[in-house]
Amino acid sequence: MGKVRLANAEKDSVDLLVIAAECSGDELGAELIRDYRRLRPSALVYGIGGPNMAREASRFLYNLVDHATMGIWEVLGQLPFFLRFQRKIIRWIAAVRPRRVCLIDSPALNLRIAKELFHRALSRKGGGTVSLYYYVAPQVWAWKAERRFALARYVDSLAVLFPFERSAFADTGLPVVYVGHPFLRSDSHPIHYAEDGALLLLPGSRQASIRRIFPIMLACAAAPALGQLPAVVCIYPTEDIRKLLVDQIIAMGESLTARVRLVSIEDAKKNSVGARLVLVSAGSMSLRCALAAIPGAIVYRTHPLTYWIGRQFLHIPRIGIGSILLGYECYPEFLQNDAQPSPIVAKLVQSLRGGDDFAVLAEELRASMACHGPLPAEWLAGL
Repeated sequence: MGKVRLANAEKDSVDLLVIAAECSGDELGAELIRDYRRLRPSALVYGIGGPNMAREASRFLYNLVDHATMGIWEVLGQLPFFLRFQRKIIRWIAAVRPRRVCLIDSPALNLRIAKELFHRALSRKGGGTVSLYYYVAPQVWAWKAERRFALARYVDSLAVLFPFERSAFADTGLPVVYVGHPFLRSDSHPIHYAEDGALLLLPGSRQASIRRIFPIMLACAAAPALGQLPAVVCIYPTEDIRKLLVDQIIAMGESLTARVRLVSIEDAKKNSVGARLVLVSAGSMSLRCALAAIPGAIVYRTHPLTYWIGRQFLHIPRIGIGSILLGYECYPEFLQNDAQPSPIVAKLVQSLRGGDDFAVLAEELRASMACHGPLPAEWLAGL
């Protein structure tokens, strides 16, 4: 694993540092930086995240998204790297003293950074000068509820993506602002429902998860019952993920190699992919698919011990965010040992025959997420 090297900056010149540790946070961070620089054209904004933030920041410090992982054993394997990164970024902030730091999601890393900034008297709440903002709340309504008090102690303000999240922090005294979800603001929609569209495969953005999930999706795609669909399309976030997907497709045989088309997320945003059905891993893309009214199913597998521990602490009956928002099943969920091709294909065939009407569901979902508050950049700029 390579060394963590962060570029220097002139002290007191940086208006904002944004830190994101995974692909979804990189997309949010890019939007946030772009809008913030429109509000404050002369502001010097630094970014740590992925390729999207690299395009928008005044100066990009480090690609942290390449190290994104999930699951207890996978995280433990990356722990030495993240400890080095944490030390480096704390030293960088101490030397540069940006006026604002915005931490996006990834509480396992970002709450540790917030805590260190507090105890080193760098953040405002710790007696320093750095205003500390947190964008995308940890899922305290699902597990680790005590994290809400850590946020209240260490950060100045929290912006949340879903309206129900405000009540989860009502007993903390932390200022919480509902800024709405970027999927509802975007003019660029990488996917849409099409009656004659493809089977869409969205296995996620973490390599360890893809290795467990994508072979199951490919086995479903190879099922004769779905052969009437014109194509199979898989959208990928980065070049490293594309290479992993190619290897797994080749391993499944020539018939799938010829049928599966890989599309980058950038190309999908330019030319939206039409889908009739979708298989999606748990995460933000399942919400995007539901908003696009594409029927399908959630397929998810993680390390068995990670899953067992998660089931002991999770306080929600479903993992799909659409189902959580609506209070009823949005997508059927095939998790761990239940993630088998036969029952998944049976559900997809049912959807293919018109068993599910997603248009009404999508409208209800949009209504539940309506927002009349500030944009994330306006929240961050104090407007």
